Amino acid sequence: MIVEDDPFIAMDLEDTFRENGFDVIGPFADVDSGLSALKECTPDVAMLDYNLGRETSIPLARTLRESDVPYVFLSGQVDRVVAAHDLPPRPVISKPFVAETLVVLVEDLV
Repeated sequence: MIVEDDPFIAMDLEDTFRENGFDVIGPFADVDSGLSALKECTPDVAMLDYNLGRETSIPLARTLRESDVPYVFLSGQVDRVVAAHDLPPRPVISKPFVAETLVVLVEDLV
C-alpha cells in the first residue's frame, strides 16, 4: 500500500514496486482514501508519507497497527515524525530516498 500526496513520488514508488514484482494498492493521497481502501483489503505492508498536506498519516498507521500490518513512514522531516506520535517505533525513511533501499526494506517486512 502506498500513501503519498506528491503525485510524482507516488508514481515513482508505484513503478518501483511493480518493477520489483509487488502488487500495489494505491497510491492514495490522503487519509480518508487510505482508510476506505483498508476497509476493502489488507495490505502486506504500507509505505506512508507522514505529511499529507494539512494532515498526517497517523490515523492510517494506527489502523494498520491494529491489523498487525507493518508500515514505514516516508518523510522529509524525520525528527518530527519520530517525536510526533505515541506509536511504537517504526522505520522512517528520509526523503529523498533511494528506491532500492525501500524495496529491500519491504522485502524484509513481508
